[in-house]
Amino acid sequence: MTLPQYRWTLVLFLFTFTSFAVPDVWRPRFATPVIVALDSAVNRQFVAEVKASPSAANWIATISNDLKTWPCEVVSAQYSKINNATQPGWRINISVPADASPELFTLNLNSSEGSVSQVQSVSVIPAFSTNFYILHITDEQIVNKIHTDPSGQYYKMVGSWDEMKWMQEPVNLINPRFVMITGDQIDFNGALDGWNNWSNWGYEPRGKKKFTREETIQLENRLSAMYMDCHTGYHVPYVETPGNHDVTPPGKLLAGSKIDWHPISVGIYERQFGQRTWSFRMGDFYVLMHDWSSDSLRKWATKDYESACEDASVKYKLIGEHFHSTWDGAPTGNAAFRPANADLLLIGHGHQAVTVQTSPYYIYEDGPAFRYGSTGFFNFKRTDNGWTCDQTESLRNYHTDVWPLFTDHGATRKVRADQPDTRNIRTNVVTIINDLPQRFYDGRIRFVLPHGKYPSVQNGTVLSEYDSADKKQTAILVRVNIPASGKLTIKIPADFKLEARN
Repeated sequence: MTLPQYRWTLVLFLFTFTSFAVPDVWRPRFATPVIVALDSAVNRQFVAEVKASPSAANWIATISNDLKTWPCEVVSAQYSKINNATQPGWRINISVPADASPELFTLNLNSSEGSVSQVQSVSVIPAFSTNFYILHITDEQIVNKIHTDPSGQYYKMVGSWDEMKWMQEPVNLINPRFVMITGDQIDFNGALDGWNNWSNWGYEPRGKKKFTREETIQLENRLSAMYMDCHTGYHVPYVETPGNHDVTPPGKLLAGSKIDWHPISVGIYERQFGQRTWSFRMGDFYVLMHDWSSDSLRKWATKDYESACEDASVKYKLIGEHFHSTWDGAPTGNAAFRPANADLLLIGHGHQAVTVQTSPYYIYEDGPAFRYGSTGFFNFKRTDNGWTCDQTESLRNYHTDVWPLFTDHGATRKVRADQPDTRNIRTNVVTIINDLPQRFYDGRIRFVLPHGKYPSVQNGTVLSEYDSADKKQTAILVRVNIPASGKLTIKIPADFKLEARN
C-alpha cells in the first residue's frame, strides 16, 4: 500500500470507529473548499463545520502551505447543526489574517480533543468583486494509475491517475478562481455490472466477475485514495459533486446479490469527499453544487436556491451537477435540479461538449476529462449591476472556450513552463508557453528564492512576498497575463539586494 493510500485508509478507519474521539472536519475539505477574500474583514471569514463532541473546547485555527503557517482568529465556536443542519457538530467561525498570501491552503484545527487538518481546503484570493474565470471539468472517471491509450484513458473507457497529473501544470498556470467538477470523479461502480474490471487488480478489461460486498468496498476506497493522490499538487480549489459512478442510483444492486449499493456508496463518498449537495458564496456570487441521486437533497437544494433568489444582494447564480433529463423526478428517487430560472447551469454525464439550451438560461455540458483532459472555460466580468458571463452573452466559441489540456501520452501540456514546478521556481526567470487560443489574465506563478527582498518583477505583478518559516527562503507570488497562443517571460532582476527582512 502506498503512503497516500495508507493516509486515506487511516482517515476512513478513524472516522468509522473513533466516534469523534478525534475531531473531524466535515467542511471545508478538498472537494468542498471555502473561498475567502482579503479585501474586507467580513470577506476574510468562513465557517468550518466540525464533527466533535459537545465538550470540545479551546479551538485554535491556522492555515498553512509548504513554506509557512499563518495564525487565524477564531471569531466564534458554537455547538449547533452541520451538514445542511442534519446532524450535530461545531460551527467555528474563522478569520484568516489580512497578511495571508492569496494561495490555496491546508486548514489546521486544534482543540482540547486533538488536532485535524484538511489539505487544499481554504482558498484565499485578493478580492471577490473582480473579473475571474473558472474551468469546468467533468467525468474524470479514474480507475487505473497507468494509461493504456494516447488520450490518457485506460482502455478507451475511463480515466487514469496519469492524466490528472498531466493536467496539473496547465491548471495551476491558468489559475481559475476554482475548478468545477460535475461528477464521476471515479468509476468504481462499473464493477457492479461486471463489465469494467481492471488488470492491475487481477482482472482483464471487460472480464466478468461478481464482486463481493467486501471487495466492492475495498475497490471504492482504493479508487478514492487514488483520486486524492493524483490531485495533490494542484494549487487551485476544486469544488465537486458526485455523479452516477461515484454514488450509485437508488436501488442499484450489487451484481449477483440483493444488496442495494446506493446507501453504501453514499457513506463512502461522504467519508472520502464530503458533502454531496452544498452551496457557497463569493460576495454576491452564489454557487450551488447538487448531487442528483437523492430527492431529499433536491428539496434542500430547492430551498437553498430559493433563498438565494430572494436575497437582493445575490447578483449571479451558477449551478453545477451531474445531469440527465430522464433523471428529473424519476421513480427511483433520482432528482436532478433544473430551476425555472438561473444564470448558468454546467453539467456532466454526456461525455461531450454541447449546448443543452440557451433559453431561459444557458445549460452547457462538457467532458469527458478522461479524454485528453477536455475542459470548458467560462469568464465572468464585474459590472455596475453585478456580473456577466462571456459564454452566455452569446453562444460560446467552441474553438476558444473548449480545449484539451495535453497531447498524446501527456507529451506536451497545452500551457507549460520551462521550470518543473511553477509554484516553486528556484531561478529568477521563467518562460510560459500557451498553445491554447485563450488569454489567461489571472495566471499564477511563485518564485521561491534565497532569503531577501525582491522589489520588482518584469511582466508580472507581485501579489505577496513572505519568508519561509525557517527564514532561509523568500516566496514571491506573481500574477501573470498569459497571452493566447503565445509565450511570456517573467523575470525578477538578478541585481536584487539580499538583506535581512523586517
